[in-house]
Amino acid sequence: MDTILAPIMWLVSYVIYGVHYGLTSLGMDAGSGPAWVLSIVGLTIIVRLIILPLYNKQINATRQTQVLQPEIQKIQKKYKGKKDQVSQQRQQEEMTALYKKHGTSPFASCLPLLVQMPILFSLFRVLYAFPAIAAGERGDLGPINSDVAVEFENSTVFGAPLSASFGAAGETADPLNVRIVAAVLVLFMVVSMFYTQKQLTMKNMPDSAMDPNNPAFKTQKYMLYGMPFIYLFSGAAFQVGVLVYWAAGNIWNIGQQTWFIRNNPTPGSQAYRDREERLRKKRLRKGLTEEEIETLEAEEASRGQRQQPMSKERAKKVGVDKDDPQPVHSPEEPEEDVDPSEVRGKDGLTDAERAKKRYERRQAERARSKAKQEQRNKKAQQNKKKRNF
Repeated sequence: MDTILAPIMWLVSYVIYGVHYGLTSLGMDAGSGPAWVLSIVGLTIIVRLIILPLYNKQINATRQTQVLQPEIQKIQKKYKGKKDQVSQQRQQEEMTALYKKHGTSPFASCLPLLVQMPILFSLFRVLYAFPAIAAGERGDLGPINSDVAVEFENSTVFGAPLSASFGAAGETADPLNVRIVAAVLVLFMVVSMFYTQKQLTMKNMPDSAMDPNNPAFKTQKYMLYGMPFIYLFSGAAFQVGVLVYWAAGNIWNIGQQTWFIRNNPTPGSQAYRDREERLRKKRLRKGLTEEEIETLEAEEASRGQRQQPMSKERAKKVGVDKDDPQPVHSPEEPEEDVDPSEVRGKDGLTDAERAKKRYERRQAERARSKAKQEQRNKKAQQNKKKRNF
């Protein structure tokens, strides 16, 4: 296993050593002590910053999967009971097309975990190698030589050596203390993981996706209770240093996830309603009236809605010329009668007329963008036909 993980182990050892060097340069004591413990925390922060874009993709993918559940269930219902190969293939093609259309993937939510697991196993193997390096039974690992390994071995978390574990506590000078420290770290890891999963499942999931018959909701509930339960037992095999890394990572997750859910919640979720209520109270404190707040909320909702693609027949019905797009009104949106007694601004327009113009401008921009995209697709298709000849 060390052969496979050797490059990552080498990188992990350099990061730990580099963070330790930086901490001692800032005034912390060199040799054995808290600097080595904080170097593992520093490794956690560096890894989390690196995978931050993947975390954003994970949150967006999870959100899109939740929103898409009604359409996914329609496809599953369409092919329910059809076990032949052709039906199964068509179902898979429709599911793939649906994910592609909305720019997500069912595997995108696993990316941060897939990236972190090799680092976690590498850290486990690095800490496992420290006693052998300190005793001279193994060669250096990157910058970690026997002297550095001895310093690390003598560094503790509340008296528990960083390389000790709950399962191997009998090999240490104070087994009971090692087991207590490891048990507390494992318990914290389980509770914090349960809390983060609870936030995603119950607070940031739209009401439409919280159907007990929804497969995605069932999976989320299994993960909510299953994953912490698994780590409760597997944590006994991890060294104290690995548990420190994991605990620091969970603290980071809680802060990062809390900020994300508070500022960018899933529409239709409890977190989204809480955010709307906070914005409303903030606008009331600024002196806006209820009517002005409702207008702002309506505009924000219209900006957040995705414009659905139209076929030529539907475009013809609503009066949109796809070859020469112009801002037009749908017959479902009748003209509003403007009361002449309404207050007009310096531009000579009422609030309703001004909102209407903004709507028309947005519609025109969307129509132009769609027309350009169709022209590009048409040109690409023509070029493809020419190449076929």
